[in-house]
Amino acid sequence: MVISRDDAQEQAAERARHRLVGRLRLKHLRLIDALARTSSLRQAAVAMSLTQPAATKILQDLEDVLGVQLFTRRARAIEINDFGRFVAVYARRVLGETQRFGADLDTLVRSGHGTLTIGAIMVTAAGLLPAAVLELKKTRPAVSVRIVESSSDRLLADLAKNEFDFVLARFVRPQDSLQFELLPLNDEPLCIFTGRDGPVSQRSRSLADLHGLSWVIQDSPTPTRRLLEAEFGGEGLGLPADLVRVSSVYTMLNMVEKAGMVGVLPRAMVDNEGERFRVLPVRLKSALSPYGIVTRRGMELTSTAQDMMAILQRLARKRPRRG
Repeated sequence: MVISRDDAQEQAAERARHRLVGRLRLKHLRLIDALARTSSLRQAAVAMSLTQPAATKILQDLEDVLGVQLFTRRARAIEINDFGRFVAVYARRVLGETQRFGADLDTLVRSGHGTLTIGAIMVTAAGLLPAAVLELKKTRPAVSVRIVESSSDRLLADLAKNEFDFVLARFVRPQDSLQFELLPLNDEPLCIFTGRDGPVSQRSRSLADLHGLSWVIQDSPTPTRRLLEAEFGGEGLGLPADLVRVSSVYTMLNMVEKAGMVGVLPRAMVDNEGERFRVLPVRLKSALSPYGIVTRRGMELTSTAQDMMAILQRLARKRPRRG
């Protein structure tokens, strides 16, 4: 049998990968994670309950295993290079998955069920996510569910590090589709709103009418924030000068209600607050892209996560579409 040069090279590469997997240890990953965070062998050694010479030996062994130098040694510190940053990202992902594995196994041993960790944007907490958890608990009553609410950009960053089974979010950048898969669930129109007794006239019909008022917006570059910037730009305006930036949606709601400000959020979230707020008759020209279930490409999901995803899809199909 004649083996081509390409086949021989691929076989050699496969053998090299097997050798790498066989020699790579969790202690290597823990060390580079600690070094990437501290840039200090002494501090990394303390974090791992090691002596500094022992930490130095582990680092030398890791660089020997990988065949590349990961840090540049300085007089009082070490500086991570591009190879080191690449390996550190992988290390954080593996260590996070290992910690979750330990927690899931412990829960499975104690209750016969695993855990489910979901990241979610706030709009899903207004109805869809609570209903889905309730439905899941009917068939898996002992499952441990952990929900972390945040903005889409932060959720996707944490999903990339394997901190969630999946997230309910929107894509923020065009390149997100290269790393993640999105299963659309629903679209949710935005609305401009004020407090029930706010000073804004109901005759206000455009963003230009509201430009001189006090606004509160999200601090991070969320899809809602970017859409609002584009809407003001379409009116030939920048963002309002009287502006407060917040990281929490609950803080935004309180600023609108108690400080007489103007805000913008998905309509479902505002409606969920009852009569605390009033929606202004200002129609936005653009719309948010649909939010959905986002998973890492190629990631194998647990049966509990698959059940939860199916429930979310079924409930989303039943929800009325908002105009």
